[in-house]
Amino acid sequence: MDNEESTFISGIHNWCDRWCERCSFTARCRVFEREQERDINSPDDFWNSLSENFKETLEMLHAMAEEQGIDMDQILADTKKETSLEEEDKLLDEHPLSVITDQYLFEGKDWLESLRIKNYFEGLVHQLNLGLMEVSKVEIQKAKIEEALEVIHWYLFFVHVKSKRVLNDLLGDFWDEFPEEEKSYNGSAKIAMISMERSMQAWKLLFDLLEDEQDSILNLLVLLDKSRKMLAALVPNYALFIRPGFDE
Repeated sequence: MDNEESTFISGIHNWCDRWCERCSFTARCRVFEREQERDINSPDDFWNSLSENFKETLEMLHAMAEEQGIDMDQILADTKKETSLEEEDKLLDEHPLSVITDQYLFEGKDWLESLRIKNYFEGLVHQLNLGLMEVSKVEIQKAKIEEALEVIHWYLFFVHVKSKRVLNDLLGDFWDEFPEEEKSYNGSAKIAMISMERSMQAWKLLFDLLEDEQDSILNLLVLLDKSRKMLAALVPNYALFIRPGFDE
């Protein structure tokens, strides 16, 4: 094997989020090499800055949910009563995890397609014209919002698709003889969890900036947090899965 060939990590593309522009391993990915060249702008710095305050995001979410009377744990109780992965004839679309991630998908899509962001940007311009805000502050806020929206858009479908992949893999007993770090459903769950947590952090950024939209954003954060807890309950060993390159 020549040096060029040895730089590639076998199978790394199977366990990524398909966001090449934000990936640090494109130089070692054969799939990426076969695609067109892309401009990569400090992917590690981007993800590190996004995930720094995830604990704070969860604390804020639970505090506000409690204040508004939202039961963050009820969905887990319902899951234990309704879920039976041993019933192979159960439709995946009816599984609570599939239902809640599908709900997030459509409610998130509706939110993104609304006039909320457009109206907010118009408000910033209005404040700028009135001399109530400086150009630099407007540009910083606009850049933060656009970054958050990019993350949310990217993972919007990913959360649901990967969650259903987990459910599909759990239906059979094919992976029973494999160690936890190699089981496919653990790998899919790990990627799904990453997409949920990154989405939550991006929504939290919007939550902090768009005060008039905090109620609607809180509802989306609740859906993601319940999805995250449900996934962890179904696949408790997902963190053991070793993704080639990413976790080595």
